[in-house]
Amino acid sequence: MQRSLYLLSSLVGFSCFSQFSWSDNTTGHVLSTISLQAQEERSSNETQTVASTKFLHDVLDVPFSRSYLSQEILKQQDVQRIDEAIGLVSGVFAQNSYGGGLWDNYSIRGFTVDPNVSATIIRNGLSVNRGLSAPRDMVNIESLDFLKGPAAALYGRGEIGGLLNITAKKPQWEPQGQVYLRANTEQQYRGSFEYTAPINDQLAYRFAIAHEDNHSFRDYVRSDRWFFSPQLSWKISDQTQLDFESEITQHQGTFDRGISAYNGQILMNSKTFTGEPDDGKMKMNDQFYQTRLAHEVNDNWQLNSAVSYKEGLSKGFSTEPKSFESDGETLNRQRRYRDYSTKDVLAQTELLGKIDTDWARHEILMSAEAGQFISDQYQLRCDYKYTGARYCINKINVYQPVYGLYLPNMGLQTNTHEKQDYLALNLQDQLFFNDQWSILIGNRFDHVKQSLDNRKANTSSDKTFNQASPRAGINYKINNAVSVYTNYGRSFAMNSGTDANGQVFAPEKGESYEVGSKYQPTDNTLMSMALFHMKKRNVLTTDPNDPTYQHTAGEARSQGVELSLQTQIGSKVDIMANYTYTDAKITKDLDSKIQGARLNSIPLNSANLGLNYKLIDEDHRKLGFGGNLIYVGKRNGTQDNLGKFELPSYTIMNLNAYYEPSQQLRYQFNLNNLLDKTYYVESYNEMWIQPGDPLNASLSVQWTF
Repeated sequence: MQRSLYLLSSLVGFSCFSQFSWSDNTTGHVLSTISLQAQEERSSNETQTVASTKFLHDVLDVPFSRSYLSQEILKQQDVQRIDEAIGLVSGVFAQNSYGGGLWDNYSIRGFTVDPNVSATIIRNGLSVNRGLSAPRDMVNIESLDFLKGPAAALYGRGEIGGLLNITAKKPQWEPQGQVYLRANTEQQYRGSFEYTAPINDQLAYRFAIAHEDNHSFRDYVRSDRWFFSPQLSWKISDQTQLDFESEITQHQGTFDRGISAYNGQILMNSKTFTGEPDDGKMKMNDQFYQTRLAHEVNDNWQLNSAVSYKEGLSKGFSTEPKSFESDGETLNRQRRYRDYSTKDVLAQTELLGKIDTDWARHEILMSAEAGQFISDQYQLRCDYKYTGARYCINKINVYQPVYGLYLPNMGLQTNTHEKQDYLALNLQDQLFFNDQWSILIGNRFDHVKQSLDNRKANTSSDKTFNQASPRAGINYKINNAVSVYTNYGRSFAMNSGTDANGQVFAPEKGESYEVGSKYQPTDNTLMSMALFHMKKRNVLTTDPNDPTYQHTAGEARSQGVELSLQTQIGSKVDIMANYTYTDAKITKDLDSKIQGARLNSIPLNSANLGLNYKLIDEDHRKLGFGGNLIYVGKRNGTQDNLGKFELPSYTIMNLNAYYEPSQQLRYQFNLNNLLDKTYYVESYNEMWIQPGDPLNASLSVQWTF
């Protein structure tokens, strides 16, 4: 397939900043010097961030909020998927994971992306390709950094609530390997191997492989996956490094819509599967390749460029709940066959550096992106609306299910080919006037040409969109321990698909305001508070004239407060706590049943408390234990009514313990949902509800050599 690609190799010229000088009798603060370090040394941690502005800073110097999960936290909590990590983060909630975990999806501060695609995730502080993505494997992840509010606009084409930056593991110039084995009481087994070493003084490589064979507490539901990741780093010179990364994922899983509610009441057993075991597994294949070039022009300037390619595939059969009969036992089902594929090629370059003037220190970013995104969707559906035959709907008793009664007749629902050619320019300057005051201003301009061929209707539609997304922030450090900030920003995100008239959708446009404060009394303690107000237009909602289509008549608003604490008491106790209040509603829609409804799966209140205690902390021997409490309040279970169906609140307790008899060996034990609570993670509507895991335990061993 032919595809156009804009290759951007450099940015040159500066004409918008000039030198200024104070009068001779002016005195002021001496500005501290910052050094631009090599890219691999600019790493984030609990109190420092790179992804928020592209420059390494203490969080007190950045006018944005973020939540950070280190590799140690991910290990202690036995995080196997990103959706297991979000319960530890303020303002981030699980959303439709497409058939029970076939992709990553979540909301930040009440807003999520198009429910028909997985969440947009950036990688190592660079924008990454869009499209179908299997769930990310943890063997390649060093840490997770959730950027909140307008900080996400730096990367464009995303959600105004925020986005996730993954810091990936990289090749090292010291040989090291690791073997990891894990078993869970739900018959879930995982093994991984990773090894990194230098080839010579200039070349180093890393290779990772992981395999999973996962059953489930739910009947007939299981998945398996293979993950491969070869990487190569080349130190061309002391100033220049070339990195190649790749990730290949083959994920197969039972398409599982969960359980269903009758008249707003959840009566089904959480184990009951209402699909068809003979449908087989849905296939999710995901390939990602990226080449990055980092070059230090001098002590003040650095040029980063990257070319990335990604393709995804989702293919398979499913039988899904549709509606209940009046007896509350007989469930009507529909059958589908999907064959979706996406391809995205992206080239980007950015120039980062500093300019010192007598009146301010500038940290400047200039960047550009160009690429092409292609999406093909082909779907057959066994539903009388698409075949004209009533017999296409088949039934099952949810209390005494008998399988194998489905009919294979299906009609064509979707056959589309969509292409987006995009170009973006980005400018940003953070001005430090002294050690207390700084202002960040930036603007991103997106140019997107979108075309869609509807092969079923034999129609085509194309539009061109030009959108500016400005952002600004003010930061004031009251002293070395306290800062206050405010920010404002706009966002721009494409909507895929067409409306009932075959026209492509207008893009989502968002706007965000935030005020916050951070307190860092010691190197090991960070407290933060953020008040936010956001709204977005052109939200996709169900077309009231034809529920089989969507339209962009919606407007939504989300506002709330986030409180978080990370601290260490002495050298033994680590505490992580957060609380979030999120009021997210649909404020405008043509359908009166939707207008005023709370956004689904968004709790008004949520909180988390985690504690870890180091019983032994010696050079070659470590022992510790801990646990966490996760509270999620009531949530609207769907968006087509006002309070008729709610997901109940829940509180779950998890425990963990680890033992390291040497630097090479680590044993980890985790006990999840200690009190064996019945709870529901999220729902798309009354028919598609995902129950949470019951009491389960896992044991893992990690050998480093």
